[in-house]
Amino acid sequence: MTPNDETIRIEAATRWDALDLARRLSRHHTYLVQLGDRRWHVCVRTDDAEHELAPVRAVAEGWAVERRLGSTLRRGAESYRLNG
Repeated sequence: MTPNDETIRIEAATRWDALDLARRLSRHHTYLVQLGDRRWHVCVRTDDAEHELAPVRAVAEGWAVERRLGSTLRRGAESYRLNG
């Protein structure tokens, strides 16, 4: 398993959206990566991505719905659309 397979990445358009999601995921090891003026990744480092994917995805889906955002969650080659 590569480090990319062990990291869950969720796209956010603004720093405030990224910070809000990171706060909601505070029980996980998270960090933010700024990819551009309007593009951020909220990264969740996992020890066991298989078991952590479902709870992280549930939080991210709730975040997208509450904030009315479209986003994408990625882990390795897997990609999930989050519709808000």
